[in-house]
Amino acid sequence: MTLLAVALVAVGALIGALMNGRESTPATSSSAPPVHRPTGPLVPATGVLLGAFVDRTGSWQGNEAALLEVAAREKLLRRRLTINHHFYAWSDTFPSGLEQADVAAGRVPLVSWQGTSLRKITDGSQDDLIRTRARAVRALGRPMFLRWAWEMNGNWSPADGTHNNTPGTHDGPEKYVAAWRHIRTIFREEGATNAVWVWCPNATDTPAEPWNTAAKYYPGDAWVDWVGVDTYNWGKLRTWSTWQSLATGVKPFQEAYGDRKPIMVAETSSAQDAGSKARWVEQLRREVPTALPSVAALVWFDVDKEEDWRIDSAPDVLAAVRSLAADPYFAAVPPPVSQASPTSPTPPSASPSP
Repeated sequence: MTLLAVALVAVGALIGALMNGRESTPATSSSAPPVHRPTGPLVPATGVLLGAFVDRTGSWQGNEAALLEVAAREKLLRRRLTINHHFYAWSDTFPSGLEQADVAAGRVPLVSWQGTSLRKITDGSQDDLIRTRARAVRALGRPMFLRWAWEMNGNWSPADGTHNNTPGTHDGPEKYVAAWRHIRTIFREEGATNAVWVWCPNATDTPAEPWNTAAKYYPGDAWVDWVGVDTYNWGKLRTWSTWQSLATGVKPFQEAYGDRKPIMVAETSSAQDAGSKARWVEQLRREVPTALPSVAALVWFDVDKEEDWRIDSAPDVLAAVRSLAADPYFAAVPPPVSQASPTSPTPPSASPSP
């Protein structure tokens, strides 16, 4: 372990000690009646795993700076993040020192791995790269979330349906399913069962056409561990946007998958100028335990990008986020590692299953 990782572990311990010295129960705490929640890798029996993607400067300055930003955020929140989110391009090397430091500090890494041309994946030309990544993930030795080619029902990424449709057809979703299964099969062959697979569409389909609905991209229950969703409140800052609570974006996915898969809100926040951001956070804190019982993880997009999505974009916002972070419902932890190993998927079939 590097000196930096050791230092960060010490910082985490200090934060934990400080937390133990203050009141652990806030004046008002969310509560909800027991509900059925699907079991699976890293799924808490109740409550929510709280995490964030932290990038306060909006520019990459190296692993050391990234880890120090996370430590500073944890100090601000007065608690450790349960999930730490990192983004990688298709050909990037991961896990890196970031994930190793997360494991050392008691966090669960969430790796978002950008896709590439779906044809390149299914024709086998990328198999060596995929196997290398699978072996590296296996070598990490601890469970980590893996979110491959997220927001595939949008039109802004190399692995989405729009960019992979054969001219004159709408076969992009079918290609996506085949590529997902191809990658996960290789991970299974390499013994990388510590990868916990998060299938994560955008909350809205772009383009909003029948061939591009999120469900068309679903690889099948045997191939997915968690169902994710990315949803933001833009208020009326765009011509196409309106005020939107977290529940508005998440409920369709809970209704479609929540009876058999845990739900992860993999990216979320409210724009600072969308309206009362603090009120949006307070509503989220109330709604998740009662209206969204299948949500087992929530990951903040803590970035000033396009809009100010950060947890401290204003004093009242920080106060609201701190209250959420102190709520016992949002302080869930994963089950022991012995209970967290996902099962291997069944071999791929000739046609996608719903």
